[in-house]
Amino acid sequence: MKKTFVLLAAFLFSAGVASAQTAPAKAKSKTEQSAKTKKTPEQKAQHTAQKMAATLSLSAAQTEQIRQLDLARQKEMQAKQATLATADKAKQHEAKRASKEQYEAQLKKILSTEQYAKYTQLRAEKANKQKANGKMKS
Repeated sequence: MKKTFVLLAAFLFSAGVASAQTAPAKAKSKTEQSAKTKKTPEQKAQHTAQKMAATLSLSAAQTEQIRQLDLARQKEMQAKQATLATADKAKQHEAKRASKEQYEAQLKKILSTEQYAKYTQLRAEKANKQKANGKMKS
C-alpha cells in the first residue's frame, strides 16, 4: 500500500512538472502580422469608410465621399513612400503633416459640425490611450 501511494505521488508530481514545462505560444511579430495582412489602398479606404460610417452615423453619400477621399490619400501615401524613405526625418515629418492637414480640411467639408466634433474627440481619445500605453509615435 505504501509503495502504491508513493508511486502515485511520484506520478502526479512528474505530471505536474511536465505540464509546467510546455512553452507558451509565441506572439507574432509586427512584421509577420503585416506581411500576412497587407491590404490594398482600396481595401484600406473601404475599411476606413465603413468604420467612420458606423462611429459617426454617416449617410451613404458621405460614406462614399469618405471612401474616395481616403482612397486618394492611400494612393498618395503609397506613391510618396518611396521618395520619403530617402528624405531626412524633418522633411518626412513636414510632408506627412501637410498631407494630414489637407485630409482634415477635406474631411471637415464632408462631415457635419457634430460629426466632425465627434471625429476629433474620438481621435483625441485614441491619442491619449496610445500615450498612456507608451505607443505614441515620435
